[in-house]
Amino acid sequence: MPSDITETHKTVLAEDRHIERRLARFTKDRYFWYIAVLVVSAAFFIYAPNLFAVVGFNFSESYELGYYVALYRFLFLLSVAIASWRFGMKGGLVVCFVLAPIVLSVITANRWGPNTSLEIGLLAVGTVFSWLIGKQGEMKRLLERKNDDLRQQATRLSLEIDQRKLAEEEISQAAEEWRTTFDSITDLISIHSIDNRIVRMNRAFADAFKSTPKELLGKTCYELVHGTKEPLPNCPHQQTLKTGKSAMAEFFEPSLEMHLQVATSPILDPKGELAGSVHITRDVTERKRMDEQLIMTDRLASIGELASGIAHELNNPLTSVIGFSQLLMEGNTPDEIKEDLGIVCSEAQRASNIVKNLLTFARKHAPVKQLSRVNTIIEDVLRLRAYEQKVSNIEVKEQLATDLPEIMVDYFQLQQVFLNIIVNAENAMLEAHGRGKLVITTERVNHVVRTSFVDNGPGITKENLSRIFAPFFTTKEVGKGTGLGLSICHGIVSAHGGQIYAKSEHGKGATFIVELPINGR
Repeated sequence: MPSDITETHKTVLAEDRHIERRLARFTKDRYFWYIAVLVVSAAFFIYAPNLFAVVGFNFSESYELGYYVALYRFLFLLSVAIASWRFGMKGGLVVCFVLAPIVLSVITANRWGPNTSLEIGLLAVGTVFSWLIGKQGEMKRLLERKNDDLRQQATRLSLEIDQRKLAEEEISQAAEEWRTTFDSITDLISIHSIDNRIVRMNRAFADAFKSTPKELLGKTCYELVHGTKEPLPNCPHQQTLKTGKSAMAEFFEPSLEMHLQVATSPILDPKGELAGSVHITRDVTERKRMDEQLIMTDRLASIGELASGIAHELNNPLTSVIGFSQLLMEGNTPDEIKEDLGIVCSEAQRASNIVKNLLTFARKHAPVKQLSRVNTIIEDVLRLRAYEQKVSNIEVKEQLATDLPEIMVDYFQLQQVFLNIIVNAENAMLEAHGRGKLVITTERVNHVVRTSFVDNGPGITKENLSRIFAPFFTTKEVGKGTGLGLSICHGIVSAHGGQIYAKSEHGKGATFIVELPINGR
């Protein structure tokens, strides 16, 4: 019970405060006071004849009374109209209910027979005024509220549209930034559907196929990349579709002349189902070349070790042959046998020198630059190739300048350069003619020592001339060349501060030129 009383008390207090606020609102409205003055004035003019009668003044003519009647009727209707317009139908009815007792009391006191129905009709008109004007005022206020609501809604909508435009601009800017970033990536990036069709790609992907994204969209990856009618067996996209996981594959694509590494990652739709995959394709050609170069370098090192071991094995019996043949020639041996023994000793010594040079060439050496003569290095190389050149009908003409200064070079590295150039020239001439002529010239030109190797082989085509020093480039058949020789030569000469280049016309032989600075200048 106490809680119910408390709640009731709170409700009464709340209603009282509400009434007080409404009264305060009315008393602060100037129209409230206008209406109050009009009501008091109307009441005064209603009772004016009675008041004048009290003081002893009587109206002699009826029209004199009519002035007061007309004034209170006018003020009555005016106050009802203003109250209804300002405060609604309830306001007009309040004025009617305030003035009605006053009018009725006067009618009752004076017993105005002819005017009774007229005054009652006036009250009825006031009531009708209250209803009509009040409804109109309510409609007006309703329209004003609606207009205010519409303006507020319009303002909110305007703000929302502005925010939407700002959001759209931000989204558009973010999309443009994403697209710019997407196109700036040098790797080939593409998005593929589950039916192997390309649905999106970056600029690098389109450029790789010398086309535009618009022309490539919708094409199948295996048709575009491999020129086949179905996916390859090791297709990473197919693996991703089967497993739902990332996959990777490497392959050589002849149409692009590239070794490609393709990594695929799954793309899921909002339901978590596989919708395709994103492909990141990298050109790993250079890496492949480096791997092959390392393998070949290791293989060449192994061959060098093998050659060194074989040379040692040959050197021991050759030493015995030379020693015993010399002992026999010093003994009591017939002259015809001594002559044969001389030939045996001479050939054994030549073979021993070849083995010695082979050991020198095959032996591992730390890179050391020292003053050396280019002519001496060339002669050492020619001694290594003397037998091959003789049996292959290769004529070598030396035009070596005698006044060349010593230059700072790594003897064994430069020996490798000259040997490679000479062997290449021999092979080219043998394939073209079964024989050949090689002219080797050394000379001093300003501050460099120039060495030229001129052969009468088939020459080098224009398109190959610019590529001969590239790693792994070779015009030889598979198994007959690594494509590393001239590339290594170029690296060695460049490390010495010099340059190596070639001149040739197809069908008119080739010229290789090595220029090395004098005293490191």
